[in-house]
Amino acid sequence: MRFDHAVWASMDRLSGAEYMQHLLFDRAQRFAGALDAAGIPYAVCGGMAVIAWISRADRAYTRGTSDVDVCLYRSDLERAIDALRPVGFEFAEVYGVPMFLDGPGTSVTDAAHILFAGEPIAGGKPGLVPELARGERYGQFPWRHLDLESLLVMTLQADRFHDRTHVADLWRSGAIDRSWVARMPEHLRDRLSAWLDECERQYGRSPH
Repeated sequence: MRFDHAVWASMDRLSGAEYMQHLLFDRAQRFAGALDAAGIPYAVCGGMAVIAWISRADRAYTRGTSDVDVCLYRSDLERAIDALRPVGFEFAEVYGVPMFLDGPGTSVTDAAHILFAGEPIAGGKPGLVPELARGERYGQFPWRHLDLESLLVMTLQADRFHDRTHVADLWRSGAIDRSWVARMPEHLRDRLSAWLDECERQYGRSPH
């Protein structure tokens, strides 16, 4: 299933938003299914992985996301290209960002964005993209995603506005608590503690 502008334009706003999220889940499922069939290690990361972990804790705190992010080993890239081509994904690099476009002539927003496991994160920020040894599956999500500790480390390292939102949602859902500060690498503990301080100031025990 790929984005169809005519279908989307015919919908009301709520239906259109649901349609876009359905497209993302379908893209993740098709992408992961091809890698699973080829025996290629991977883990969905980013917002899609956050959704999976929040769903385990309290699905009321899940929210939509805008793209599909996947960790792969660079050594598996050529195998992945071969495995994904039959299901319509084409490899490209756009402004130095590796991705698989979901069909010919599609936009970078219609893609699975790739991060190479075990390599430095983009933008010159400290830290490495997590290894894939502890990828997990859960319930209604038919794709492997990062374990929660690796996902949290990756989110803290990225340190963008929406990464703070991801951490707030994980905290509000009960997926993480203060005990997670001690589980982080030393250079990230103060950052997580500060972000959780802000969560408590903003939300406290509020259900909203």
